[in-house]
Amino acid sequence: MKKVFLDALGCPKALVDAERIAYFLQTHDYTLVFHPEEADIIVVNTCGFIEDAKQESIDTLLSYVELKKNNPSLEIVATGCLTERYKQELLSLIPEIDHATGVKDPHLVLEALQKPSYTDTRAYTDIHWKTERSLVFSGFAYAYLKVSEGCNRACGFCVIPHIRGPQRSRPMEDIVEEARFLRDQGIEELILIAEDTTSYGLDLYGKRSLSLLLPQLVEVGFPWIRIMYLYPEPEVLTLVAMMKDYPPLVPYIDIPLQHASERILLSMRRGGSPTELLSYLDKIRNIIPDIAIRSAFIVGYPGETEEDVEILARFLEEAQLDRVGFFAYSDEEGSFSATLTPKIAKKTLKERISYLASVQKAISEKRLSRFIGKTLLCIDEGKQKVIRGKPYRFLRTPYDAPDIDGGVFVPWDDSLEGKIFHRVHIEALEKSYDLKGTIV
Repeated sequence: MKKVFLDALGCPKALVDAERIAYFLQTHDYTLVFHPEEADIIVVNTCGFIEDAKQESIDTLLSYVELKKNNPSLEIVATGCLTERYKQELLSLIPEIDHATGVKDPHLVLEALQKPSYTDTRAYTDIHWKTERSLVFSGFAYAYLKVSEGCNRACGFCVIPHIRGPQRSRPMEDIVEEARFLRDQGIEELILIAEDTTSYGLDLYGKRSLSLLLPQLVEVGFPWIRIMYLYPEPEVLTLVAMMKDYPPLVPYIDIPLQHASERILLSMRRGGSPTELLSYLDKIRNIIPDIAIRSAFIVGYPGETEEDVEILARFLEEAQLDRVGFFAYSDEEGSFSATLTPKIAKKTLKERISYLASVQKAISEKRLSRFIGKTLLCIDEGKQKVIRGKPYRFLRTPYDAPDIDGGVFVPWDDSLEGKIFHRVHIEALEKSYDLKGTIV
């Protein structure tokens, strides 16, 4: 059996692709290893969404080229979003790559290894799958579940539709079967993802259908179900209302707003204004006042002025979002915004992100402080950290998603092992984005 090291880069959607690649390899006489030095084959699942991610993918591939210098028989496979966009350019830049496949079908990695004459010419059809996953990259107790592939939006800054194709929603019965498989594997928290989760079912059933899928997933028996990557549509209000009726649906939404300046949002081909967005958030909180809202914003979009930045800063202060990510704009070949001017200097862009992050820091601290003195049910992340010389375990509240949000540090001893959920009395802030507490 050939030994494979699989390096999964990119977002949770790419992580699911990597787990499917692992499944195909493990069921066809390949074994996974956890150190690249042990491998006969290295597979890198690349990301090609923004400039920093592309550079990370290239740097990662080059690091494995160095290993190949001492082991000429080592095979390097590049797959994922970067190779979907720039396959020939990547092979020219790094000729040591033996195989390159895109994102249309994770099974292509296996074909590339077994059939040197294979051709990567498939259409975007890979949605009819159910349990073809090896949970090697999932968390301690959570897993991501894709409800659809691709996107039909036309956001001015984004090339995801060019990379992953149009939206293809998976049939509900396939999703529910995969959910049952994940629950049988011991998964406690199911996290729903897609390029545009809000629009699930629009292409397949003629209407947005996540509200029809959720009750079926609740019946599977997950203690927690989390929804990510929502587009701000009225349908989201229906989903939030369902959180009141179905306790496993945690009171948390991830809804990237991208900006608050009406002028910039119009250029982004998204639309909206600060007043409209604030009204939308008020409607969400009128349904569940204590809901956690996460968002993301692009900083440095072409033509963004200091006034636009101030509009966003004032919006943050009024919106009082729980968690926020700021992303530096980068031109993406084929996007509408790549043709726009003027571009924002990198130094200015960094200064703007630093300023906005400082505004949000105070807001996040205030939002987190509302939990002090309360007892929350938390999930074990399986991670430990020494804080000021003492061992702590890192747990997550229902108001925190894995990897991107914070959590709760609790004193730990081995007697607590084996239990996934703990009731934690929250005692204090730990820096700006985490909490400290004691298991009760």
